[in-house]
Amino acid sequence: MEEKNENFSCSFSGYMIKCKEIPPYRTKKESRFYIMTHLPLYCSTGAIIGRLNQYDYRHILHVMPHLCREIPLDGLELMMLPAYLDKLPRMAEDFAAAGLPFPVIHADKEVGTLLSSGAVRGDAGLCDQALALWEKNCAMGAQIGAAQIVLHLWGGTDSDGAFAVNLSYLPALRETAKMHDLELLIENVPCTTADPAANLAAIHAAFPEQRFVFDTRFAAFHGQSESLFSLPWLLGGCLAHIHVSDLRDGAPRDFSRLRPILHPGEGRIDFSALFARLHAAGYRGTVTLESPVLGEDGIDTPKLAASLRRLHAIMNPA
Repeated sequence: MEEKNENFSCSFSGYMIKCKEIPPYRTKKESRFYIMTHLPLYCSTGAIIGRLNQYDYRHILHVMPHLCREIPLDGLELMMLPAYLDKLPRMAEDFAAAGLPFPVIHADKEVGTLLSSGAVRGDAGLCDQALALWEKNCAMGAQIGAAQIVLHLWGGTDSDGAFAVNLSYLPALRETAKMHDLELLIENVPCTTADPAANLAAIHAAFPEQRFVFDTRFAAFHGQSESLFSLPWLLGGCLAHIHVSDLRDGAPRDFSRLRPILHPGEGRIDFSALFARLHAAGYRGTVTLESPVLGEDGIDTPKLAASLRRLHAIMNPA
């Protein structure tokens, strides 16, 4: 008899994956075994939503259920956008009705931009706006059943120009996430003053229990792909999640290299080597594909499915 699809959590190798919803194509027993033997793969909703389709979240409802069954995916990562703010309750209801699992929500990048602008300009009002926006994002995360929320702690043109000020807001950000039963994860986003590895190390020194997201494109942009393996504390339990996209060749800190966002295999990153080393290091966290497939002709679903299958095979070799 098939087990009921009820909430559970599963721990191994010092990691805990909190699953508020089990994908409908797996029983509880199957899901627990799969998570313990494979790296779970998610897809970002940002892969199919953008200016060209007016940021219409309903495309998620049309495209993602099919992908979840076909690949199959272990979940989705909701990329929060400013266009969603007046639609949040309805979005959560529609996602629930469609049975879409969202273990991770990526907070609006404007949170980090506002924090950085306020920090560099000495404008506490901008930082207050960042905290208010963060609250709305955390509330949305709770409504869709997410367990983790990704934060850009700095961003925009001011970036990490006053990083110590950005860092001073982390306790408040963590407390808000905790109130919504979310684990806050900090991403290694691009910098204009220091570099992501240095900033993550400073965060770890101040908050040793804080966990992180490693973005492959951002790391390659700063020439820091090896930083994943040169910071022993990161793979020693502080790395929770990985964002995957590729990057074209070019000069370090040439910000034009960040666009367009490439799919794995289209740029300079050797993902087979990366995941081989991650497996050897004992990484048992989760992975999200972020590469977009939205163009003038619409959403290229076959390309997204092909990239997800390719990444799944690389992540979990036979």
